[in-house]
Amino acid sequence: MTTIGKYGIRTGSHMIKVVIAGGDEIFRAGMCAVLSIPGTIKVAAQTGKTGRLAALVVTHRPDVVIVDLTTKDRTLTRAVRNLRCELPATRIVVITPVGTNEVAYFSLTGRVAGLLEGPVPPQELINVVKSVVAGDSLIISPSIAQRMTDGFLRHNRTRASHAQDRIDALTSREREVLAHIAKGCGNAEIAQRLYLSEGAVKAHVSHLLTKLNCANRVQAAIIACDSGLFESVPDQRASSEAEPAALSTGS
Repeated sequence: MTTIGKYGIRTGSHMIKVVIAGGDEIFRAGMCAVLSIPGTIKVAAQTGKTGRLAALVVTHRPDVVIVDLTTKDRTLTRAVRNLRCELPATRIVVITPVGTNEVAYFSLTGRVAGLLEGPVPPQELINVVKSVVAGDSLIISPSIAQRMTDGFLRHNRTRASHAQDRIDALTSREREVLAHIAKGCGNAEIAQRLYLSEGAVKAHVSHLLTKLNCANRVQAAIIACDSGLFESVPDQRASSEAEPAALSTGS
């Protein structure tokens, strides 16, 4: 991912063809004026009608399609999703308000080459167009990148908190058993480590699955991992494998 300001622009003598879609008439006129650079960038077509976008792209085969999603046109969003599948060589730059579902979708699926927060300064837009043609992977506005990172961290904290709330309902012994389940231990191994009978371990597993409302051990292990519980259990397999060697050196 490339944030704005870090460009490796190499366009050579190639005339970059651009198609502009979305926004109002004033927006598109402004885009045409900014991007019409003799010998460098040519605006091949522009449209405010979603239904025309696919036909224009097929007709003109642009290097870059610039799409304005600040109007939150859902049909235009769907058109962008389809474009990348049908014409993978065409680079798509999306101008979007921050905090929309489209931002997360496009960034995670790799459907676009650029994610910009509107309004975009003219020179910045020119640089982005040149950069995506030159091969930069994903150019993203710093404000969008920051909010995406903040959202991801909030999601992780919330998930960990919910997992911890569920684990708090377990007894201390059930938490010990769960931590070992998360480490990949079977009932026999858990019994050996905790000095319990295998029957007792099975009973604890049954109880904790019921309390956590989990159908199987895998679901319970995920909750343990989300809460960080499994980190409290040392990896005894490595140490147990080292014991014979240690004993033999002392004999």
